[in-house]
Amino acid sequence: MRKIFKRIVSVPKKWLAIAAFGAMIAILPASNLLAANVVIEGAIGAANVTAGDTTYQSSINASYDQVVKFQVYYHNRELPDSGLVANNLRVKINIPSSAGTTQTVSTVINGDNTNTINDSATVHLDRSDAYLQYIPGSAVWRHNTGTNASPNLVNTPISDAVVTGSGGLVLENEQPCYNFAATVTVLARVMVPGVQITKQVRVKGTTTWSTTNTANPGDTVQYLISYKNTGNVPESNVTLRDVLPPHMQAVPGSAKIANSTYPSGVDVNTTSVVTGGVNAGTYQPGANAFLIFDAVLPQASDLACGTTAIHNVGIARPQGMSEYYNEAITNVTRTCVTPSAAFQCTQLDVALNGNRKITAHVEYSVSGGASLNNVRYDFGDATTPLLTDQTTVDHTYAQDGNYTIQATLSFNLPNSQTGTSACSKSITITTPTVTPAVTSKTPPTQLPNTGAGDIIGLFTGVSAAGTAAHMVVSRRRRQ
Repeated sequence: MRKIFKRIVSVPKKWLAIAAFGAMIAILPASNLLAANVVIEGAIGAANVTAGDTTYQSSINASYDQVVKFQVYYHNRELPDSGLVANNLRVKINIPSSAGTTQTVSTVINGDNTNTINDSATVHLDRSDAYLQYIPGSAVWRHNTGTNASPNLVNTPISDAVVTGSGGLVLENEQPCYNFAATVTVLARVMVPGVQITKQVRVKGTTTWSTTNTANPGDTVQYLISYKNTGNVPESNVTLRDVLPPHMQAVPGSAKIANSTYPSGVDVNTTSVVTGGVNAGTYQPGANAFLIFDAVLPQASDLACGTTAIHNVGIARPQGMSEYYNEAITNVTRTCVTPSAAFQCTQLDVALNGNRKITAHVEYSVSGGASLNNVRYDFGDATTPLLTDQTTVDHTYAQDGNYTIQATLSFNLPNSQTGTSACSKSITITTPTVTPAVTSKTPPTQLPNTGAGDIIGLFTGVSAAGTAAHMVVSRRRRQ
């Protein structure tokens, strides 16, 4: 059915138009042909006129401010000589008013004694906040004011009720035959709300506005919020407000709004500007408004040393729309006297703990933002140096000898700088020689008192031993 709209948008020659109408009957769905005294057929198509479309389609694309043309076709299908007229044939075109990327435009075609035709065409928009708006006075009815034998196609402007009326618009009592087929065309524009907002700043007493400037702590600056309706629809109850950075104060009584109604400006509540905002009124497409007020920058005591970027945000919000914002930046410099960083390894102490064990302890001093990062201990014995953040460590040597211990301290300095300082200490490791202890006996102060029996026994034993020895010697001599 949709192919019936692949026709030239411009007005065709009479007989080409009649031939085009004749081709439609073969492709209209049977579902549209409901039981009635008079059977009619019809459909709706769309063409993006701004984009140069020359045919009507069932689905098209459109974007901001483009004009779309909708064509409704209808035809009394009865035989030319049947005498069956579609009484009070009316057309209703429904154009949605809500925003959305998919816009479905529908039509209802019927008469007092006919079936009812329902059809639709789809327009795809490229923004979710866009919508279609009927262009008043654009409705045109193209129909045959002649006869079946001598058609006379004319374009007649018709009432906007074909779109705006609840029941559409009654057009005619339509005669049967293709020569009496007719169309209704209307135009709709793609409507998109649009907001442009800029935020500018200047030091009070100067004349140049900019989005970025420089100032001193405590200076008074002036902020300017510029709003413009860049859409093609009016924007009402436009709220303008400002978000001040920390440690800033708006100057009471300094806020003014200027627009076409108040070109020299009108006072508004300054506190409202920096809290909930002020209502700047309603603005037609292309109209604008300006809000200006004074504020005091943070004092030096409220700023870090160096340059601080002060971001100030201006906001505009028309009723029913999102917030739009922009910012101005003021660079404020606080000059601070920063002491030079100093660091030093002041002392390395080494305690000998015996068995070749030592304890090393390093001391240091820092100032001006310096801080200890780590310590590298080289014990002078060819072992891998120890890297640690500890200032006291233990170590055991493998053998005796003379060693020089060096502690190299690494420091963190301001501005991501580093520095080192070292201390050293020489030591001698020896293992003491162990001398065995000597035990001595003390002679008795008097002879043991053995008595007579002991002497006799001793003598007897000695004598017996002597005798035995003598016997052994004597025997050896005899042999």
